[in-house]
Amino acid sequence: PTYIPATRITPPTNPPSNNLTTQKPTPDHAENDDNDYDSDDATTLGSLEFSLLYEQENHALHCCIIKAKGLKPMDSNGLADPYVKLHLLPGASKSNKLRTKTLKNTLNPVWNETLIYHGITDAEMQRKTLRLSVSDEDKFGHNEFIGETRVALKKLKFDQKKNFNVCLERVIPVKKAVGGSIRGMALYEDDEGEDSEERGRILISLTYNSQQSRLVVGVVRCAHLAAMDSNGYSDPFVKMCVLLSSAFISFSFLFFF
Repeated sequence: PTYIPATRITPPTNPPSNNLTTQKPTPDHAENDDNDYDSDDATTLGSLEFSLLYEQENHALHCCIIKAKGLKPMDSNGLADPYVKLHLLPGASKSNKLRTKTLKNTLNPVWNETLIYHGITDAEMQRKTLRLSVSDEDKFGHNEFIGETRVALKKLKFDQKKNFNVCLERVIPVKKAVGGSIRGMALYEDDEGEDSEERGRILISLTYNSQQSRLVVGVVRCAHLAAMDSNGYSDPFVKMCVLLSSAFISFSFLFFF
């Protein structure tokens, strides 16, 4: 499906009474969900408080990022410059990704920002997952990933806000989407963490010929690769090697760009 570009709404200091685009973070009906995840990293990575509301009539998903607490210090001054990035999975479109503003020098940021995904269908609500990742912005280097949490959108009841106050995880494991055909099998892996999200994706096909005892690996395409040259592009190629683990009787593929 094609998404209408999502929007971010930050309530003004003195909003006019007739402003129809300003979103208030407190709908009439709310359902609390204090802790969806328990984590040993809770004391080091921190927690994130947010709410989600799906308006069925408008096909809009409202994501109110409220605040974080006790984030992991990332800068030399013992603080961080945190922001939250939203990403609908599966999907690699830019319209799937939103982010809050960056708050400087704090481990307890308060955003109170409402980010909205438009054009979300009821069917997509049953199969999509919302990834919320907290990172530290670095003007002179690479933005550093702090932690994340993921919410299966099928948990939400239509037209009813649900509150979350969850512990951030380093990476929440997700299953790979696998599709098969007579000619082979396609693998497409969701990105895990800030670094992998910036490096891009690879689509491959695998075919095993039992008569010839031959495994054929097809490199189909790559998308959203990181720019490696000064012109903002890259000259990519793919190298691969096979690691055979007799203990698990399985193959592991390593890809190098």
